[in-house]
Amino acid sequence: MEYREIYKALERRWQSVPGVRFVDFSRWRGNGQHRLLLVIEDQSVMRRYCVSQEDGAILIVHVQLDEHGKPCGKGARYCENQAKAARELERLFVRLDLAA
Repeated sequence: MEYREIYKALERRWQSVPGVRFVDFSRWRGNGQHRLLLVIEDQSVMRRYCVSQEDGAILIVHVQLDEHGKPCGKGARYCENQAKAARELERLFVRLDLAA
């Protein structure tokens, strides 16, 4: 499976935290235009993540949601490869858990 490490990080979050859901629009799975495109919503910390790659670096965008589920702030990280992207996702998840 392509992007195995990213999917493992996502699966760990999904199994350990209620309210995590995601949709996979990745082209490699036959679903979309982008090579990798995951939309993740984590209601436990009111965040939405988008993990994407077309060519080159993997981009992780994380958006804070308000009490109505509307975006109210965002940040972004570029990662050179899937291993670094998986570590960055894990780091974001842990940081958000500590802040909650």
